[in-house]
Amino acid sequence: MAKITFSLEELLKILISNELLPRQIIRARVKGRRVHFVIRTDSFVLPFIPASLRYISFDNDNAIFELTIVSGHLNKAVSWLNQALKLKIPVCMKLEYPNISVDIDRLLEEKNIKGVQVKDIFFENGEFTILTANI
Repeated sequence: MAKITFSLEELLKILISNELLPRQIIRARVKGRRVHFVIRTDSFVLPFIPASLRYISFDNDNAIFELTIVSGHLNKAVSWLNQALKLKIPVCMKLEYPNISVDIDRLLEEKNIKGVQVKDIFFENGEFTILTANI
């Protein structure tokens, strides 16, 4: 078993350097307990959607995040987002607004990482702690 601890800023750097964020996510930055970013769309009417993400929990091998759309046109943005991003988000992710779940086992499999199983993920005092086990 291993225990890995890192900050939200470090997590964002890991995601960016390993190209784990969908290409539509731009200008990602950490502020407090949230990652703020902009979703680039192909829509002329709504080309950019400001949003943020906050870690909620780890349940059934899924990391659960809360997505917040930062826009005066919330209903239009959410409706468009549900339609447009379903085909573009990675297979290991599932969007059920306002939650995004990431199937960690599937993500590890997609990235060809073997012999490791994530047992739990905690976010306390601005740091993520991931507990792993050998398979």
